[in-house]
Amino acid sequence: MTQVRLIPLTEADRGKFVEEELANYADQQVRDAGWPRDEALTRARTELMPTLEHELDEAAEEGGQVWSAIRSDGEPVGWMWVRPGDDPNRRSAYLYQITVAAAHRRRGYGSAMLSALEATLSRAGVDELHLHVNVGNEPARRMYAAAGYEQIGEDERHLRKRVGWAPP
Repeated sequence: MTQVRLIPLTEADRGKFVEEELANYADQQVRDAGWPRDEALTRARTELMPTLEHELDEAAEEGGQVWSAIRSDGEPVGWMWVRPGDDPNRRSAYLYQITVAAAHRRRGYGSAMLSALEATLSRAGVDELHLHVNVGNEPARRMYAAAGYEQIGEDERHLRKRVGWAPP
């Protein structure tokens, strides 16, 4: 089974994470909107990068955590971004972003990252992990279903899993 450990995001890995997110956004625009690749990357850098940098700074100020997922040899294979949940009456967290580096995809790292995150949050006293997933993102939807996530209400994008003990 593929395993990773989570460490707080370093400044060096922050740059890798941002670059991966920009490339993912550009790839999505090429695929979904038909943008030329060079234009998509340029627009990602000018439109998305400032927002992403600001959101990362804001997440840290608001108690969010960003981790690098590291293989046993020290190689970062992905990143996770979690913020406190919205419901003050529940001990929950919200998975804002999970990104497996393109060079490491389809090798079980996404599932390993999710498992490591759930264990980390459970040890920290978090009871539930919430997330949103795009309806058309079938690989992610299959991964979350296999990990035991369930749909909340009518919104098929909103998923949840109990990761720790919660009183009735």
